[in-house]
Amino acid sequence: MYETVGVFEYIDYLRSRWRVVAAAAGCAFALSLIASWMLPKRYTSTASIVIEPPGGNDVRMATAVSPIYLESLKTYERFALSDSLFARAVAEFHLSDALPGQSLESMKKQVLKVTKIRDTKILEIDATLPDPAMAQKVAEFIANETVTLTRAETRAGDRDFLDEAQRQDQEAQAQLEHARQMSLGEASGDSIEALQARIDSNVEVSNKLREELGVLMGDIAQAQERAKLPEGNYDAQQLPGLRARAAAIQARIDDLQRASAESGAQLSRRKARHDALEEERKLASTAAESTSARLRDLKASHGSRGERLRVIDPGVVPQRPSSPNILLNVSAAVFFALSVSMTYLALRFAYGLGKPVSSRAPRDRQLI
Repeated sequence: MYETVGVFEYIDYLRSRWRVVAAAAGCAFALSLIASWMLPKRYTSTASIVIEPPGGNDVRMATAVSPIYLESLKTYERFALSDSLFARAVAEFHLSDALPGQSLESMKKQVLKVTKIRDTKILEIDATLPDPAMAQKVAEFIANETVTLTRAETRAGDRDFLDEAQRQDQEAQAQLEHARQMSLGEASGDSIEALQARIDSNVEVSNKLREELGVLMGDIAQAQERAKLPEGNYDAQQLPGLRARAAAIQARIDDLQRASAESGAQLSRRKARHDALEEERKLASTAAESTSARLRDLKASHGSRGERLRVIDPGVVPQRPSSPNILLNVSAAVFFALSVSMTYLALRFAYGLGKPVSSRAPRDRQLI
């Protein structure tokens, strides 16, 4: 037959076998302590970098410090975790001698750790090595080179903007110079003032000739009237000369009118051309001033468009090893031993309960 037991019987069972639990915990404590002492010690040095928003006097360049912005700063972890940067650190401090037989990737995983602290602008660089002084030097080197690398990238980005602004400014200046040359070329011919003066002179001469022609036509009319009289032979002889002179004056007036009309048409074309060139020159001058101002602004803000990184803590030479963590190792080993021993005793207790009462040992029946 089978029997059932309660919690108190199980507790009595564990109390009777406390030596098993104590032995397991003691062995785990001793072994973990010895193993921790035998493991090679490693030291971690931490360098800190602060990431400041873009500078400059232009308030439009100010970046609002928001959670989204702070999260975007995790991008700078990639600068510090650059393979090329770590390779330079390996060559600089001969880390291959301290960690022989390891590839660059595995060495990087063991030595370097970069973390942007949550909701802050602080970037922490951890370097872990057997030599504490070397760990501090590597952490400081990575931090300084990260700052240098980000500044170089920022300047390279600004250089692209600056080159484009210079190209646009050169084009605008070339267009302005072309407009000026066209204006000078237009001024090399007859000026608007000269054409207007010529037209005014022709009009004035024409008016005088018309007055003279009017007087002459009166004389011709009078000569014709007197020629009809018996004593008008002299006047009849003067008529052809008067008429020839009137015809010459009229021809002169017609020539002046044609010249005035041609000069007027030329003046209209010249004014339209002058206005077009002047408008083109003004537009070119405005564009040149705008591109020049933008170029000056870019030169003034060169290198300050991106975030500014600054090493605020180069790290110190660590006094205590970061690994192995003796307390953590011993605690984990003891906890594991306790868990395994308790599980073992629980299984033994359950196995004993599963047997018929007649098949149990006398001591088991007494405990149960």
